[in-house]
Amino acid sequence: MENTTNTELVAFSTEEAALGTVQHFIDTSTREGKIKLYSALQNAEKLDEHLNEPLPMVNAIAQAVQVTDDQTGEISNTVRVIIVTADNKAYSATSPTLAAGVNTMFGIFGTPDKWSEPLAIKVVERRSRRGFKFFSIEPVTEA
Repeated sequence: MENTTNTELVAFSTEEAALGTVQHFIDTSTREGKIKLYSALQNAEKLDEHLNEPLPMVNAIAQAVQVTDDQTGEISNTVRVIIVTADNKAYSATSPTLAAGVNTMFGIFGTPDKWSEPLAIKVVERRSRRGFKFFSIEPVTEA
């Protein structure tokens, strides 16, 4: 007999989100929670400087942003993902594939507001068949 689990695969709605929309699991009913969210949005380090490092994730944030292509000058909408760790550090990247990976992970492990402990993850860089770089998220055994 096959064992199946019904999981909700979308935690962040990244399709057609209004520019500037912020989605998160931080309790912002208190001043402290609002400061945590603001600090993560404003002070996040570049995630690509922390690839392959174990990170004890306690929260994640998605923000609808615009980016400008350095070569063409074309402006496009995308999603900025911010990983918040147990030591209140934040790491961000603009990556729809990372957002999709986080959503899949939340579908399996639940969302951060339901966790009793951090989820150890690492973010790795991969290349598509066409040679484009993208980020992928993976659970690890310990942070």
